[in-house]
Amino acid sequence: MTRAQLSYFIYPITYFIVRTINQWSKQASITWGENVTMMIITMVIIYLFILLWNWSKKPYQWGKKNNKET
Repeated sequence: MTRAQLSYFIYPITYFIVRTINQWSKQASITWGENVTMMIITMVIIYLFILLWNWSKKPYQWGKKNNKET
């Protein structure tokens, strides 16, 4: 994971902060469990997407196993 890709994790944290401040200003109670859960789920989805993105960039060497046998 590159340093530029790590910056994508700022979005769930920003969403958590904005949503919590919005709930604090409009409601008497803040739903901490829902806010934290959404932040964690979003971080996991971003991590998996970055993992698959980096994996897909790695070229596959066709016939590598067959060349060793001959």
